[in-house]
Amino acid sequence: MSDRIEVLRRIERQYLRDQLGELELQMVDAYVLRLLARQTDALRQEDIAQWIVLDKGSVARSVARLEKRGLIARTVSDQCRREKRVALTTAGADANARISRILDTWNAIRYQGFTEDERFLYESFLERITENVTQYRQGGTHNGQKSH
Repeated sequence: MSDRIEVLRRIERQYLRDQLGELELQMVDAYVLRLLARQTDALRQEDIAQWIVLDKGSVARSVARLEKRGLIARTVSDQCRREKRVALTTAGADANARISRILDTWNAIRYQGFTEDERFLYESFLERITENVTQYRQGGTHNGQKSH
C-alpha cells in the first residue's frame, strides 16, 4: 500500500469528520443521505447497506439517527407490511446540499493545480478500481481466486 494514499485518506477522513461534525452528522449518515438524494424511489435498509458497502447494523443506526432528526422518513412497503422503505425528506435534501458544498470544497483542495483532463482520468481510474474491489468483496474472483 502506498503511504501517500494512506496519508490522503487519513486527512480526507479527518476533514470530513470535522465538517460533518458541525452538521452533527457522522460519515455513514452522509453516505446514506447522498445515496437517497440520487434515488427516485425509497430504498430498503438492506439496499442502502449493499449500495454503500456497509454492514446492516451501521446502516440501521444511521437510519434511526436521521429519522429522529427528520432528515429521512421510513414508510411501510406496499408489497410487504414488515418491510420499511427509506426516503429523503425536505430537511434531508437541505442537509445533502450542505454535504455537497463540503465535498465541493474538499475537491477544490485536492484537485488544486490539476487540469480537467487529469481530474477526469483520476476519477475514471478510481471508479474502475472501486468496481473491482466491490466485486471482489461481494464474492467475485481475482486472477481465478475466489474472495474470502
